Amino acid sequence: MQQSNPVSTDPARLIGPGLAIVAATYGLARYCFGLYLPEFEREFGIGPALLGWIASGSYASYIGAAVLASWMSGRTGPRLPVVLGGFAAAIGMAVITLAETPVTLALGVIIAGASPGFAYPPLSDAVVRMIEPARQNRTYTIINSGTSLGVLVAAPIALLAGDQWRAAWAIFVAVAVLAAFWNGRVLPSGPFPCRGEGLPKLRLDWYLKPKSFRLFAAALVLGLTTAVYWTFAVEMITIAVTGNQHLGQIFWAVLGLAGFGGAIAGDLVSRLGLRFGLRLGGFAISASMALLAVAPASLPGMMLSAALFGMTFILITGMLGVWSINVFEDRPAAGFGATFLVITLGQMIGPAISGTGAAVIGLPSMFLISAAAAVLTVFLVPLEDIRAMSADPRAAAVEQDTAVSTGPASVNRPASVTVFDLHPVTAGGMISDDQAETSGAQRWDRRERVAPGVDETYVKVNR
Repeated sequence: MQQSNPVSTDPARLIGPGLAIVAATYGLARYCFGLYLPEFEREFGIGPALLGWIASGSYASYIGAAVLASWMSGRTGPRLPVVLGGFAAAIGMAVITLAETPVTLALGVIIAGASPGFAYPPLSDAVVRMIEPARQNRTYTIINSGTSLGVLVAAPIALLAGDQWRAAWAIFVAVAVLAAFWNGRVLPSGPFPCRGEGLPKLRLDWYLKPKSFRLFAAALVLGLTTAVYWTFAVEMITIAVTGNQHLGQIFWAVLGLAGFGGAIAGDLVSRLGLRFGLRLGGFAISASMALLAVAPASLPGMMLSAALFGMTFILITGMLGVWSINVFEDRPAAGFGATFLVITLGQMIGPAISGTGAAVIGLPSMFLISAAAAVLTVFLVPLEDIRAMSADPRAAAVEQDTAVSTGPASVNRPASVTVFDLHPVTAGGMISDDQAETSGAQRWDRRERVAPGVDETYVKVNR
């Protein structure tokens, strides 16, 4: 049954379950593998090279899930794939909890790795369907920081569980189940409400448009370069600093807490533009990896690295999400899913390369190589600046009632306009009587305020 949701939904109604599902699928099911790497190494007797390949397997399963979820969300709505993502996280982490062999561990990691692929791309559809455009940037980037919430929650649970790591993963399973049910109650169902003749066909030429090449290149570089940090950062400081069994959990908590700072991505894009934000993020994430490589035994150095990486990773992924929805506005979940699929493709290749390379030249060297490569994101910014998810500046003007400025007090403004047209205004900000007559519309206000980021001034005309 199709459910229609108004575009005036309170953002808080979506932010809560959105944060929860991203925390469960990304922060716990996907990235906690790196936090528990030393325990898995001791428990199952496997080394960095094999652990790197297992991590790559989890990213491979994400790709398949993301393709399916992006297709599914446009036809069934975001509810079904997001709930499937929550249960995939729960099942995968349950298998990890009960694992007795490396093969069973790998199976659980791969199933858990698919969960953000199901859950994350459809959330972009939910934001577009439920939240008014003026609030979409901030709503999406706050939800995106759910990764940090999951990472942050995992650290104290790991500290309390101590050597009983299986008990910690059992708690993670419960979190995933609760997040799945919460999203099932809130998210809309039914096909994506498209414009014109229907949903565009998901063909290769739809994805590979001129505006998407830099987006996908930046996504690939981010995935390749950051995978080494998520997978091996705790392993590296555990090797560098012996005798402190809780240092990895504290490091992880700092990383997660700092990630909440990345929630400013939406406001940063709106105020300073995406080009500036991505360049800033590229330099910062490169510095975080280089710092850990040169000072893995320094407590201030490792904590500064964790804080810088945690904030910057969430910041950059938030900005790439805004960029993808801007480029693929007619089918947000499909474009959004493709962008994060490319990130994951890089993250799938990265751990296998890093784990194999670490056996030859050491982890610090692999971190330095990744830091140098991360600088490439500075050059992979959009050719034209972006400040909003909506690619159509006129839509931004329409969606805000504040777009109409002070006209004559005697003008009878309708309380709401169900159907309207947009007409360019002359340089003086006035629409002529001839223009109003030509449009076949009744002109009810002569002045229109220029909305932020809009190059032209438009007038709202009641039909």
